[in-house]
Amino acid sequence: MMVVVPPPPLEYSHTIGLLALTGRGFSNPMNAAVTSDGTVYVANRSNSTQALQGAVRITICNVAGDYLGEFGKYGMGDGEFVWPTAIDVDSRGNTYLADEHRHDVQVWDADHKFVRKWGGLGADDAHMNRPAGLAVDSNDNVLVADTLNNRILRFSPEGKLLAKWGAPGAGDGELNMPWGVGVDAEGAVYVADWRNDRVQKFSPDGKYLSTFGSSGSEVGQLRRPADVAVDYTGNVYVADWGNERVSVFEPDGYPLTTLVGDADLSKWGAEYISASEDILRGRAVASLEPEKYFWGPTGVTLDGANHLFVVDSCRHRLQVYNRVAYDDF
Repeated sequence: MMVVVPPPPLEYSHTIGLLALTGRGFSNPMNAAVTSDGTVYVANRSNSTQALQGAVRITICNVAGDYLGEFGKYGMGDGEFVWPTAIDVDSRGNTYLADEHRHDVQVWDADHKFVRKWGGLGADDAHMNRPAGLAVDSNDNVLVADTLNNRILRFSPEGKLLAKWGAPGAGDGELNMPWGVGVDAEGAVYVADWRNDRVQKFSPDGKYLSTFGSSGSEVGQLRRPADVAVDYTGNVYVADWGNERVSVFEPDGYPLTTLVGDADLSKWGAEYISASEDILRGRAVASLEPEKYFWGPTGVTLDGANHLFVVDSCRHRLQVYNRVAYDDF
């Protein structure tokens, strides 16, 4: 007899990152994207005092945590950015970045050379107001959460507007400062509806389908969700920013589990600490328990190898989890 088992749980794997204004490390990472070959792109937002020191950049590493380089910098020129909010990569290796200060989307090719941009401040079809979420679908079209215009925009890879939907409000299909956006295998669009404390699911053409979560801190509730991702089984992962956790829902909206953080030292962090006797002595007598928890999780993304990446913004790192498969018996 076959026993029906619950969907796979998540098992902590490892941590990538430490605070660094340039080079190997992150500075208030906001979002991450993973390519099919396991390359990880991390958008660093940093802060105003560190921006001119090189902290605003895109860091490149891999799933194992090997540092591979960086590109981009703070500024208003082509290929520069100020307040990066979301990043994704298409099937050809092009990188897309949303910037809520510049109100635009920028694109780099697979060699990290600037290609194009579109947007600018406004509310008409050619402009945006504080774009936050960004996701590339299976056709390499680009979905953007146009936050202060309370709408979702779908663009071609070249920046041509293909579709739009949404209106201000708290009803079904209405939005209040949408922040994150994700796409499932069938093309359905999931929106982290930030100020409404929920995730809404839409058909590919923008028809409202369902809601995940409600306002609060209990299991299955959300407080200011910042990002959303969907795995191949339809489970929904939410960066529950206001509750300092990741909330996971089954495809029908039933709460599956929550994560609050399990981090240990990354290999970058361990190498840095091992070089300082003062830091080693301090850590030997300090309580390290709080270090493992999320602090301001702003992004969630999945790769094709059953990894979940949580962007742990205020601790300047990624926490990586494995989906653990069960065998039927």
